[in-house]
Amino acid sequence: MSIGLDQSLLIAALEGFEAQLARLEGQIAQVKSLSSGKKVKAAAPVVEVVAKLKGTRRKRREVSEEGRLRMAEAQKRRWEKARAGK
Repeated sequence: MSIGLDQSLLIAALEGFEAQLARLEGQIAQVKSLSSGKKVKAAAPVVEVVAKLKGTRRKRREVSEEGRLRMAEAQKRRWEKARAGK
């Protein structure tokens, strides 16, 4: 491994750790604000993540009327079997 590669690896690691530190400091500030009752501005990375996740809910599967009837009949059979076992 050459010195140049080691240096670039160290710089990349340092940048990553600094990003983690900034994120953790933001989270610490939020927890402190919750415990003291004062509002503190949220850290930018947390806000960015929340903004990305908004509106990304998965769509629910649609079940046809026939499918609902089959599920209802199956449930009725299960209940009849459970009642018969008592």
